Amino acid sequence: MKKYRILPLMLSAVIAAVSFAGCSNGKESSSSDNGPKKQEGLAQTEIMAGIQEEKESNETVFKLNRVIDSGKTDEDGNRFIYLDVTITNNTEKEYELNIINNFYILYPDGEETHFDVRTQLYGQNNIDNYIPNPFKLTANGELSGIVGGFIIPPDKNDFTVCFFPTQDVDTNKESVIKVEVKAGNIIKTAQ
Repeated sequence: MKKYRILPLMLSAVIAAVSFAGCSNGKESSSSDNGPKKQEGLAQTEIMAGIQEEKESNETVFKLNRVIDSGKTDEDGNRFIYLDVTITNNTEKEYELNIINNFYILYPDGEETHFDVRTQLYGQNNIDNYIPNPFKLTANGELSGIVGGFIIPPDKNDFTVCFFPTQDVDTNKESVIKVEVKAGNIIKTAQ
């Protein structure tokens, strides 16, 4: 009986180790060790948008409805930030997107922040309408909800949310939709 009690614990440890190994490619910013090393400059086409403005590229329509500061912070005071998005798939095929490959935050100084798994754990337990990573877009369908997130330093209030509309080809980063966010655009919610 004892071996069956420890089995779930061992399985959780293995899953966590595999997730960490698969997502960690080196240190990108002080707030996250996860995600790609550098995304800026990959896209040939940059499409600028405002908050709540729809933009289309690669048969995908993207709209950043709002940016949410959850009120949760890590041990260093860095904030857990989430994105309220609407993404429309205008193709005849279902495909999967994920916060690791398709999103990043770009600061005015060129520094980037990428997805941090701690934000998903918090989001699943504390944020209404949170969509866990990865997520599917049905053929000719729309996904609307909260995705993310990112852990950003307390002094970073102006940044750009960047989205790659890759469809089902993860490496298709020919275009990027960028939405500038100012401090006044960030909605604060109670923790």
